[in-house]
Amino acid sequence: MCDLGDVVGELSEVGRKAARADVALADDTQLCDAAVELAAARSALDAAEGHVLAELESRRACERGFGLGTASWVAERTHAPRGAVAARVRVACRLRSQLGAVDDALSDGTIRFEHARAIVEAANPRIDHLIAERQEELIDHAARAPFAMWRSDLGALVELLDQDGGYDPDRDLARNTLRITPLGPDHVKLSGELVGEAALTVTEALEREADRLYHQQRRDLDETGTVPVQRRPTLLALGLADICRRAQATDADQRRAPGVDITLILRPDDPSPLRTRDDEPLLARRYRHLMCDPAIHALVLDTLGVPVDLGREQRYANRAQRRVLAARDGGCVFPGCNAPVGWCDAHHVVDWDHGGGTDLPNLALLCRYHHGITHRHGWTMTATADHRFIWTTPTGRTLHSQRHRGRDPGSGRL
Repeated sequence: MCDLGDVVGELSEVGRKAARADVALADDTQLCDAAVELAAARSALDAAEGHVLAELESRRACERGFGLGTASWVAERTHAPRGAVAARVRVACRLRSQLGAVDDALSDGTIRFEHARAIVEAANPRIDHLIAERQEELIDHAARAPFAMWRSDLGALVELLDQDGGYDPDRDLARNTLRITPLGPDHVKLSGELVGEAALTVTEALEREADRLYHQQRRDLDETGTVPVQRRPTLLALGLADICRRAQATDADQRRAPGVDITLILRPDDPSPLRTRDDEPLLARRYRHLMCDPAIHALVLDTLGVPVDLGREQRYANRAQRRVLAARDGGCVFPGCNAPVGWCDAHHVVDWDHGGGTDLPNLALLCRYHHGITHRHGWTMTATADHRFIWTTPTGRTLHSQRHRGRDPGSGRL
């Protein structure tokens, strides 16, 4: 038998040598072979670590020596996330007690730690012995199938073996978890798990948002030539932020059911002054049923929209100003963007910190994404006399703002 300390010391030295190797000197074949061999070596290391963790846990050595459980002590000494260490301890103990064949396969690199963890987490006390009987079958399948397919088949096997087991929907509900780990004043890490309806709902919503952002960024790239299209993980993250932002736009103090919100726009050249807050005309004969319980707001505009100006006394646009902006801009004014009013910020064209007032000529509706672009280094935005806006990109390209639905409030022009 070899001495554990000597082996670990040699292993650490070999690992450091491998990390310092100049991969640029290797050819393609050597790199491919190295990737496979290193993955197998990592599996062996995972198995070796598991043996040590399981032995520490069985002896309760960390508790006796340091007053901490195995996972807590290792996490403290290695500065690793305790949850990740605890998962490894849990897997190691199960491999040691019930899943010897899985442990052997991990040791020789046939499977990866993710396979072992999936097997441990899929089993429950009712079917532990049945899973143990099928270890070889699961190992053989893992060596031949992609991991996602293998894990799906594992789930089907567990469901088959546990047909008479205690499925409890409340347990699925409790499995929905989300952890927010602060990493700085404006930096967090999200981690968690969703199952059942929650998993389907969130996945569908995020994928749709990511698709919407992708097409928006493609249009922006074609228009500006400077705004890159982000990778899918970034689009999913930005999509989550947009969904949360729209949820925050809902009036939390509103206690009754959603009603009809109507703005009464009064101007001499408009024969149909009754409009929604999105500036859609309401014809009484078609929308009479909406008038039972509406919220009606009067908005008087001249040909320029009659701004409600606050100067320097107030930094943020008030509700009346946002209502005027909604009627004037109709949504994000960045060319090609289809974000509606509820998704938009009231942006100061001349920044507040540089003397810009909270006045309608100095305000424009921008979705959060294009608001961020406007504030990027090298971008400038200016307002025109008729409440329109012009951007100059870092490459010198000029972009002109849009107004939605093709009509300027108060102008009478289409």
